[in-house]
Amino acid sequence: MLNAFIVDDEILAINLLEALLHESHLVHITGKFLNPLEALENIPILQPDILFLDIDMAEMTGIELARTLEQTVHPVDIVFVTAYEHYALEAFNVQATDYILKPIDKARLLKTIDRIQQRRKGNNAIVEHSMEPTIIQSLQFHIHSGKVSINNITLSLSTKEFQILFFLAQHAGQIFPASELYQLIWEEDSIGQTQSLRVHISNLRKKLEAIPNHSTKIVMVRGQGYRLIFENTVV
Repeated sequence: MLNAFIVDDEILAINLLEALLHESHLVHITGKFLNPLEALENIPILQPDILFLDIDMAEMTGIELARTLEQTVHPVDIVFVTAYEHYALEAFNVQATDYILKPIDKARLLKTIDRIQQRRKGNNAIVEHSMEPTIIQSLQFHIHSGKVSINNITLSLSTKEFQILFFLAQHAGQIFPASELYQLIWEEDSIGQTQSLRVHISNLRKKLEAIPNHSTKIVMVRGQGYRLIFENTVV
């Protein structure tokens, strides 16, 4: 069972989310906080697996809290639960695992939890059986840590960034429409949701372009979609 914190400055919102999570029997609530600063103090102590985080809070915004955790050693899946859709771009820029709008759809919430649970189980199994990277041309994918090595330079990627790059590398040169790529990575309908994909790809491009003497890149083919090109890929 996954351990979780709920951080929201409205007690009714905390109680509602807690009730939904209790019904799922998948998550154990180890901390409930009206003040995000108190949550921040307790994260290194109680080490939750998931942080269900509101965004618009007085003492510290959810975005600010998430940003302080970017360098933490303990991996925490951040799931923003908010009534405001316009924070989505900022949320995924701080490597959020998911973004759920209020009022909370129970099926959507359960799907998020299941995805986190399966990924964590999968990562554990990989660590137990193999620490060897998966090599695709010049890219070395360290599945167990979610990192990618290129020319002895290691990139630290969010879960979605890693999945996008790994999938495109496996299908190098092939074009995928944004809607199709979103469905493949997020495993849900893409209607009105592809903006988060664009944010992740933009972040990936910046990280790839920062590597000297390396021309692997993700390109957008106008009107068609995205594809990854290696140095020896014919354009």
